[in-house]
Amino acid sequence: MSQRKWILLWISLSILSISIIGIFIFQLKETNERLAIIQDEQFGSYEAIEDIMYYNIERANAIRGLLAYEDRHFLEMYYSMSRQAKALKQSVIDDPNTPSSVIDLLERDAIWEKEADRVLVIYEKGDLIQATAVAETMTQQRQTILEDLRSLKQMQYKDIQKELIAAENQVSFLTQVLFTITFLLIAIIVILTFLLARIKPQQETIE
Repeated sequence: MSQRKWILLWISLSILSISIIGIFIFQLKETNERLAIIQDEQFGSYEAIEDIMYYNIERANAIRGLLAYEDRHFLEMYYSMSRQAKALKQSVIDDPNTPSSVIDLLERDAIWEKEADRVLVIYEKGDLIQATAVAETMTQQRQTILEDLRSLKQMQYKDIQKELIAAENQVSFLTQVLFTITFLLIAIIVILTFLLARIKPQQETIE
């Protein structure tokens, strides 16, 4: 094989090497970005569900405390928790990545909130007995929503774990393949360079 053909082969392999390495680097970058999305957005949704559950439990406790002890401190606690819950829910609803199952539960939770507000309106009118009766009818509804939130949280956690494991495995595989291909291509280029260096002196000797 002439020196010119060796040089063309060397250039072709160099271009091929750069192209293959570039493709794998691009795929690795995409996978890392997907990992970041899973960790930031999906875990954010998961944590939001936990916070919503916390606010619901605390508001229900505030209503019970208010009706049992008639201490307006519990009323202030309820309104404070409600403001925080409202802001959180709005951010979850506005997030385009929020699953529809979460949105459905928030709509059901809004019904419970209306009933809770009605209890407070009745209480403010001075009818403690009626307020207590309405609060008791809300107990089962609140419990059902909390159970559904817990189930959704567990399902979402399992889905997130599966996606994370799959993405991490892909990153590990791509990294190993990238290093292997890079090493092989560099070895081939070094060998070709060595052969080119030997061919040139031989041709000069022949001449």
